[in-house]
Amino acid sequence: MGFTEPIYFLFSAFLLLVILMYFFRKQYDKKAIPSVLLWQEWMNEFEAQAWWRKLQHHLLLYLQLLALLFLIFTLTQPFFEKEGIEGDHLIFIVDTSASMTALEGEKSRLELAKEKMVQTLDKVDDQEMTIIVAKETPEILLERSQSQIEIGKLVEDLGPTYASVNLMDSINLAKSLLGEENGNIQLLTDNFSKETSLELHKNTTFFAHNIGESHQNLAIETFGVTMRENKVVGVVTVKNEGDVLADFDLFIYNDVEEVLQQVTETVEGNKVKTIYLEELPPATMYRAIVSGDKQYKLDNEQFAFLGQQQDPTVYVHKDIHPFARKAVEIASTNVIHLSSNSTEEINFDGVHLIKGVARSDWPSGPKLVFLSGEDGEKEVELTGEVSANMADPLTQSVEMENVYVEKAFTSNELSSLDVVASRGETPLILSGIYEGDPIIVVTFELGSSDWPLHAGFPLFMFHSIQELTKNKGMLGYFYPGQTMDYFPASDVRKAEILNGEDEVVFAYDTFEQPIELPHTPGLYTLRETKDQTEESRTFTIMLEDTEKSIQSEESFTISAESSVDQEKETTTSQNISYLFLILALVVLLVEWEVYRRGISN
Repeated sequence: MGFTEPIYFLFSAFLLLVILMYFFRKQYDKKAIPSVLLWQEWMNEFEAQAWWRKLQHHLLLYLQLLALLFLIFTLTQPFFEKEGIEGDHLIFIVDTSASMTALEGEKSRLELAKEKMVQTLDKVDDQEMTIIVAKETPEILLERSQSQIEIGKLVEDLGPTYASVNLMDSINLAKSLLGEENGNIQLLTDNFSKETSLELHKNTTFFAHNIGESHQNLAIETFGVTMRENKVVGVVTVKNEGDVLADFDLFIYNDVEEVLQQVTETVEGNKVKTIYLEELPPATMYRAIVSGDKQYKLDNEQFAFLGQQQDPTVYVHKDIHPFARKAVEIASTNVIHLSSNSTEEINFDGVHLIKGVARSDWPSGPKLVFLSGEDGEKEVELTGEVSANMADPLTQSVEMENVYVEKAFTSNELSSLDVVASRGETPLILSGIYEGDPIIVVTFELGSSDWPLHAGFPLFMFHSIQELTKNKGMLGYFYPGQTMDYFPASDVRKAEILNGEDEVVFAYDTFEQPIELPHTPGLYTLRETKDQTEESRTFTIMLEDTEKSIQSEESFTISAESSVDQEKETTTSQNISYLFLILALVVLLVEWEVYRRGISN
């Protein structure tokens, strides 16, 4: 314990002044009385009392002296020395990647990192604090706060983001926030090497807290399936991060959670085992799981979609314009040119490009239709400027405003479709759902337009095939925290993202911004609610390769003065003068009560 202003102990002289004032209290006049027998009896009783009973007769004096003494202690500003932390500005950099969810005993590395931050907060004394989350693009959660309660609440709410981190950018951000001031950077991660080159300011102290220890870890590095000679085959690679040989079981599931194959294998320490899967039963989705891990299970599971392995089959009917034929061959590798429009041929499953076919004979399934007037459509002369809905995926990089179109066909039966492009009031391109199937309609003859000569025409054909087949395919693979450009049809009222337990994790009813995808790895479903139907597509959030390792490094410190590794103990003072002020007020209240009782008696 110490005193910041010990000079105020000079005020102790006032204690003597209070005592002297008691010598000058009121004197009584002498009076002649007939007898002192009663007084003598009282004096004998007083002298027989215990010493602590005699002190009660001067209680007000003692209370006043004690109150004054507490006030003097308040002026001297007493304090206690406690363990502190260096720097005027303290910056926490927190790694929230997937590897920080690895278990160390009963707690994850992230939980241990949060406990370490709370312990550091207890050492803070009127210092500014900043929290940075080390994402791919570092995020400042709170800057230059002196509220330990506010910082503690943010620390409590921190959770894993699972995405890979950019520690160097986070450190550089912290350095820019500190500048030349006396600062302290606290990095809480699990794998930051002491060999990393750091250029720190001479006033900056750097602590790298590498949480956890290296463990043996099994991880699925790659998993894929494909069709080969009408058979589904696959390959899985499993890595052993430990130093010793490890046995494991590999399970392959389909989309209805049936076990398709089970393999028992052994992989040597720090080696990769490749497992080939032959003649898997057909399925749209496959899931591979490796058993045997304890500390880290996120990298034990991976998904593969069979539907993503092949381009959709595109059937081109006989009257399609030659430029459209050439463009669709560029857009897809699986194109079949039909020699006639017979019903037997057009009922094949795939995307159909049709022209000159009566509406009653249109094939089922997705189709791109070029109107020609065969089914009673009316041809009209066009006026005005060509305009397009730039938010529609069909018009991306197509530049329809530069296309010349003189005439187009109109049809009342297609009026419910969305207008993608138009000239004046007449639609040029329509899209939507017709009789339960996705459809795109071009309302003018390609031969009477310069559109096939534009560079955007092949892009339109590619976008059309993608849009017509997307509802039957998978959305694909994404990493934690990614966003997805989303251009729904006009009849989509709500979009929801569901996890593997069919629980809604995100819901959207406005689509002006890209969709934020979940952070937690796993299988998800994008469900679109339309005016009359619902459509669902599946996607997976997978770990990045850098997050399939839980190896750790040793913690280290770089001091501000010498820039060498050393542990430096720091102390800080905790002012306790307010305690003595409170005690003084309590004593004054007690004195007032004693005086009040004495007067009333």
